[in-house]
Amino acid sequence: MNKNKGFTLIETIIGLFLISLIAIFLLPSLFSIYKNSVKIKNNSKILFDMQEVLEKSKKREIGDYKDTEDGFEIHTKIESYNENLKYIEVKSSNYVLDVVVKK
Repeated sequence: MNKNKGFTLIETIIGLFLISLIAIFLLPSLFSIYKNSVKIKNNSKILFDMQEVLEKSKKREIGDYKDTEDGFEIHTKIESYNENLKYIEVKSSNYVLDVVVKK
């Protein structure tokens, strides 16, 4: 009796075909997950930079300002809220942060 412990050529080709078929269906999903993770990472960077600009703006005078943090353009608008408070609004392409602080 001849006991063969290996795979035949046909079994190997079928196995490779099944693996490549699974890969064809998984790659678009994996690429989509990667794109979404990059988008979430950039959004968190924008929000962090907006918070930094907001903290800097607490010491600024009333007016409109344009800042660039890590390559993101952030627009700041500071207005008088009442005699003791000022309103600060920080805008980026997708988000708006606003706060009322003491003068």
